[in-house]
Amino acid sequence: MKIAHISDLHFGSLSRPVSEVLIRHFQADKPDLVVVSGDITQDATCSEFEEARAFFDLLPMPVFCIPGNHDLPGMDMERFYDPWGRYKRFIAEDLEPELKTDLVHLKGINTARRVLAHWNWANGSVSQRQCRDIQRSYADATAPWRVFVMHHPVMNAREMPLQVSLFNRNRLLKCLDDVRVDIVLAGHQHHAYVENRLTGGHTTIFVNASTTTSLRIRRQPNGFNMLNFTDKAVRIDRMELKDEAFHIYEAVTHTKV
Repeated sequence: MKIAHISDLHFGSLSRPVSEVLIRHFQADKPDLVVVSGDITQDATCSEFEEARAFFDLLPMPVFCIPGNHDLPGMDMERFYDPWGRYKRFIAEDLEPELKTDLVHLKGINTARRVLAHWNWANGSVSQRQCRDIQRSYADATAPWRVFVMHHPVMNAREMPLQVSLFNRNRLLKCLDDVRVDIVLAGHQHHAYVENRLTGGHTTIFVNASTTTSLRIRRQPNGFNMLNFTDKAVRIDRMELKDEAFHIYEAVTHTKV
């Protein structure tokens, strides 16, 4: 099974030529699924969501989406009385989707919040309710791979261009350890990396994606990740934009013990 992991599209500050290159790449490479780890829009306006919906409709494969902090309306009243109304209208009704296949069991959660007890509302949080949902989702999982999707990364790699606060991070890490999640897909930082965490003899791979199509690049060019699963191994190709095409920049293979 081949899964493309894209993130931080930021319709509203998007490079249209890059989005066209991405569509052509997917049409040629034919992943089985596209996973989007949040920040689909820049300012969560209706026009941005409409553009994003039209983009997803062009893809010849299903899309698994979770929202990011930029998918909340800014400082207008809708942020407080209907924070996810636009996202649900244009993208998906379910903010925390789940998908079961023979090889991969995917679960996503929404880490963005309309209000935080912090000056920076761009940060994320995980609740006790969400951890219980994660445990319920994977309790009867039979697929060999457990993949978890969120917007705010739970791990900060070295030399990050943007440090992230995820409130209740340790609670989430314990939950992921308890249910033996294999891979965590995230975005937010516009910086791609792969980090391993070994706990109790089980390895969890934390995979972050750069911004796939936004003009708001930081230290890395536009990119995404391509994950190729067999029942015993996964190859993670980190794709970067170069010379008007996406190419493999780095590849990591992990074999289940």
